[in-house]
Amino acid sequence: MIATRGLRRRVLAGRVSRPCVAALLILLSVMIAQAAIDPRTLPVSSDLARRLQTHVQYLASPELQGRKPGTPGNRKAADYLAARFRELGLAPLPSLNGYRQPVSPALGDNLIAVRPAATGSSSRWLLLGAHYDHLGGVYLGADDNASAVAILLETARTLPPLDHPVLFVAFNAEEPPYIRTPSMGSQYFTDHLPPEIGAPSNLQAVVIMDLMGGVHWDPLKDVMFTAGAEQSPGLYRRVKESAAPHLTVLPVGMHLVEEIPLLGQVSFSDYDAFRNVRVPFVFLSSGRTPRYHQPTDLPDTLHYERMAATVTWLHSLLSGIDRDRQPYRVEPGRIEFADEVASLRPIVERAAAWETRIPGTSPMSFWKLQRDRDWLQTVNPASPAPDDIRRLERTSIRMQCLLADFPGCFLF
Repeated sequence: MIATRGLRRRVLAGRVSRPCVAALLILLSVMIAQAAIDPRTLPVSSDLARRLQTHVQYLASPELQGRKPGTPGNRKAADYLAARFRELGLAPLPSLNGYRQPVSPALGDNLIAVRPAATGSSSRWLLLGAHYDHLGGVYLGADDNASAVAILLETARTLPPLDHPVLFVAFNAEEPPYIRTPSMGSQYFTDHLPPEIGAPSNLQAVVIMDLMGGVHWDPLKDVMFTAGAEQSPGLYRRVKESAAPHLTVLPVGMHLVEEIPLLGQVSFSDYDAFRNVRVPFVFLSSGRTPRYHQPTDLPDTLHYERMAATVTWLHSLLSGIDRDRQPYRVEPGRIEFADEVASLRPIVERAAAWETRIPGTSPMSFWKLQRDRDWLQTVNPASPAPDDIRRLERTSIRMQCLLADFPGCFLF
């Protein structure tokens, strides 16, 4: 404010040109810090939100030391999940003699539980999954991924009976160095499907959750993102018609998540193991925040009421999928460009206004976001050219970079 007043006095004295003043004021306004949401101020008032919080507080406690695969903390997390599965009355798969599917003696287990079909009439399975491991040490992993495991448990607790049997799977060994390797828990699962499931084609649909509780920027406080279903038209229809109070779920498309400039396609979570065997899937996430893979990813930094709303949304989604008897068609590479533009346009508009910009946005990134905003207002969503698709991918990656407070976001 003092600098602005001084500049104004110089303008009135005629020593600075008006175009220069306008540019300097814009630069100054962009550089003023924009406050991030303090998650500790968000209420945790519903019983469901409090149960979710209890799960996260244990899984991301110092006692478990970050749940790194192969460690005592990882085994304690597995014990906790097995105990909760028993409390919820979920069944183990007979071929496993319990809830555990060993991945390796060095890493530990996947945890698998079943809600049998209400009628016993379907031989096809639904699967809700999330990884429970993290980096270990001072990295306790509340958002990544205790948040999703908590939602998995509470969805299992509250989901009404369905005509499909439902698998609730907590995967191990998703974090580096195991991601995208045969040792990744979800990859091991698809490579060694229990005989009760048989072939990947017997999975009607898979819902994978990762980073479900983080909150940083006010315009996304009550938003979840979904990707992957666009490659299965029937499943995508169910995603779009699902709803829950106080939650907005925006489709963004896998290519907007994975297409990294100079690197190409990079997968980021357990959905990849199912995509590789052509299983229809939904990837659900609230996205990265500056606490991603940091010691600051702690239980008091999550938005538990939004997580509770997500449980309700999953009821709607899984109940919708349950009404479909025919296998979903899979069309790799299929996109829904008009829906992606509709999802990103209002978010980019908020990020490109200095009053509502993402905390930490640099002047160069702010300028690029304004150009992205102007382009989104003119692009034809019904008939995208290849350059339009690439431009939307760049815009999406820039937004993700800024939301996680990564350096060099203006380079995208």
